[in-house]
Amino acid sequence: KSSFIIDPLEIFGSVLDFNYPERFFVDNFAVSKKQVQCGKTPCGFGSSEFLIEAGEQVQIFSFIGHTEQENYLNAFVHKITDKSYVEQKLTDCRQSIDKLENNISTFSQDSAYNFYCKQTYLDNLLRGGFPLNLKSDKEKSNMLYVFSRKHGDLERDYNNFLLEANYFSQGDGNYRDVNQNRRNDVWFNPLVEDANVLKFFNLLQLDGFNPLVVKSGRFKLNLKKEKILFESKHIVKGKDSFNLVIDFINDYFTPGGLFMFLENKNIALNVSLEEFLQIILSCCKKYEMSEHKEGFWIDHWTYNLDILESYLSIYPERLENIFLDKKEFVFYHNSAYVLPRDEKYVLENGKVRQFNAVAYAKSDIGAGNLVKTKYGKGNVYQTNLCVKILCLIANKMASFDAFGCGIEMEADKPGWYDSLNGLPGLLGSSVCESLELKRMIVFLLKVLQSLNLNPDAKISVFKELFDFLNGLSNLIFEYFNIRNVNKDFIFWDKACSLKESYRKKIRCGINGAEREFSFADLKNILSKMNNKIALSMGGMRDKNTGLFYTYFINEVIDYRKLKAIDGKNFKTNNQGLFYVRPKKFKQIHLPLFLEAQVHALRIEKERQKVKQIYKNVRKSSLYDQQLKMYKVNACLKEMPADIGRTRVFTPGWLENESVWLHMEYKYLLELLRTGLYAEFFIEFKNVLIPFQNPQQYGRSILENSSFLVSSVYPDKSLRGSGFVARLSGSTAEFVNMWLWMNVGANPFKVDSMGELCLEFKPVLPAWMFTLTKKDCVLYNAKGLEITFNLTKNSYAFNFLSSTLVVFHNPKRKNTFGKDCAKLCRIELIYRNQRKIKLKGNVIPAPYALGVRQGKFERINIALG
Repeated sequence: KSSFIIDPLEIFGSVLDFNYPERFFVDNFAVSKKQVQCGKTPCGFGSSEFLIEAGEQVQIFSFIGHTEQENYLNAFVHKITDKSYVEQKLTDCRQSIDKLENNISTFSQDSAYNFYCKQTYLDNLLRGGFPLNLKSDKEKSNMLYVFSRKHGDLERDYNNFLLEANYFSQGDGNYRDVNQNRRNDVWFNPLVEDANVLKFFNLLQLDGFNPLVVKSGRFKLNLKKEKILFESKHIVKGKDSFNLVIDFINDYFTPGGLFMFLENKNIALNVSLEEFLQIILSCCKKYEMSEHKEGFWIDHWTYNLDILESYLSIYPERLENIFLDKKEFVFYHNSAYVLPRDEKYVLENGKVRQFNAVAYAKSDIGAGNLVKTKYGKGNVYQTNLCVKILCLIANKMASFDAFGCGIEMEADKPGWYDSLNGLPGLLGSSVCESLELKRMIVFLLKVLQSLNLNPDAKISVFKELFDFLNGLSNLIFEYFNIRNVNKDFIFWDKACSLKESYRKKIRCGINGAEREFSFADLKNILSKMNNKIALSMGGMRDKNTGLFYTYFINEVIDYRKLKAIDGKNFKTNNQGLFYVRPKKFKQIHLPLFLEAQVHALRIEKERQKVKQIYKNVRKSSLYDQQLKMYKVNACLKEMPADIGRTRVFTPGWLENESVWLHMEYKYLLELLRTGLYAEFFIEFKNVLIPFQNPQQYGRSILENSSFLVSSVYPDKSLRGSGFVARLSGSTAEFVNMWLWMNVGANPFKVDSMGELCLEFKPVLPAWMFTLTKKDCVLYNAKGLEITFNLTKNSYAFNFLSSTLVVFHNPKRKNTFGKDCAKLCRIELIYRNQRKIKLKGNVIPAPYALGVRQGKFERINIALG
């Protein structure tokens, strides 16, 4: 047993920075019997004295945790005095991790890579969460995420996180972070289905923004008849206990909180906990919870298309259902809203700035934070995904800067590159979101085309959006038909006015009336928008490097002061700054960033242009020749300090000219997406963490870092070292690479007969295939550990977390490029060991559906 030490003075004495345990090193160290327990920040240490003889060992177990009740603590202390209990818990913990990592089990020749796959997947689910299927009596499962939380690193104070102290524990996370880390969940658990598509699209607002913080889902007893249904099940012992449960679930609750409530109240059940939860959830409605918090970032909406594409890659036959038929999409109603230009553009020290761009409504907008008809007094407005995307497109199309190049940072916050936190005040704009808007428009046009709808068929949209879209269509028509050197400014001014008028109408909700667009007219409007963006892309490029600019400062060089209501005085804000309306801008581009090149690759379809972007990046200052890695940005020393905190950091460190792993992985993923396979694997070996020199990297090569110090950093000894271990989006990018390398971006397809089929398109280099036969370990569908033999010249992985796929490559060829190995034979093995043998490279119906449903234990694929 240890003596507990809570007063740091006991150990460190007068060394108040806690760098040296002064008191501990004195002779005859002993813990005071009476320690100071108030007025100081406490510490958590234990002290024991023991003698270790040669060949002996001592085990020290430390326990840190939380409990709300002292009796729970006393019961726990009694358990941990039993060494076997502790050892069993350590075994259980290791096995839990192994089973989670089993979903991405990889068996290549490179063991470091295999372990890295597992660790990265584990880190990804710790931030994005792990989906559990909670069955109910209803047709569809309730998807509950556990583990999800903020990254918790020391980079920023606001990255602190909290976890619920109950069963099914989960924390809060930021919209962008959780969204991207859940991007691939449907690949690992097909039962996730469209849950995340609904969750993140439904958090989008009528103004195109979204609340920042995503909370765990809550449940609530649905209707009076559901209470009667619940009562009829007789699952709770005793009427008093039943009433307690009814009172509890009449308010918002989590399943974990419900279990804790049962324990605390000593409520006995007539059924198992699993059956109890199943019945409870069948009588309850699920509510997605969120919170506005720090503000509106301009890039969050862009991740929704990624999560939608992932869903359609597994469920391609549900395209029309998710876009048009499923009317379960709603709009989040936020008490925070973006102000019009005349209430946020101010004059400070002779310069026009954008300050305090977001305001907060004083009145309650209603329970559930959902947009309602009759301007907030009617029913919750429900629509389909197509309308939600149209609303998003309209808002962003009306948010271009006065040069038609970047999407404005109109709401006080920047985009992904968070350290440009001063740029919104400089009326900054971003090319990344412009390119993503084009991507979304092209995607929607492609969907409408592939659905093969009758041109006269119509879609209903709420009246305010109908007017907004028609107004934008007219402005774009006018733009293409006027000859005026200032037409970009004219479009900006009119589009902003149109958007401001729309947002004023929808502040409290919508009317509820709907109007119809024919799909032909809708395609025409979208095509106009696409053409307008395409025309502006010349202004987005740096002519010297051929690369895309990423960010702009839009400096106002002419303006007029706005008059107050009295018509005599000038209008001012609370700080006494004059409100102004810009009359003319000068656009200043920031140096190159890797970020825009990533988004440019996403929308470029011509192989030669893709390859040219890659070559241009390699020749630019974004490429670190010494490390053979990619920096997040070029030199910023000529930029004003006003752009944000990035200017504070020494070049090569943190967010200034470092190798920012997340963005570097994003770039790597786009090389794979665009088919530059040879180039991808050159960079793969250079930049991927498991292939780094551990001495240079300075930490485990199975662990990602926030950034690596680039070769512009003054201290040469630190170059290539990784700093700030954290949970980040880099994990999502790597998991995406892993999936596409193994099976291709869209393995499930609908054939010409309308049947579901499955076609693997692996992109694997010869060096990944085994050189010798191996005994490998995997957990099967029942959670049992099994050992299987992997033959020489093979590569294997766990597909959809349920089926072992083995590629047999006897000639050890790449599966891409000239003279590559191609799929020629497929063997499907059911769980009862019955085998199906197929020729060719496609798994047809009904077997493709069987694979998706996890009916097969193993798939052997011969490459020839």
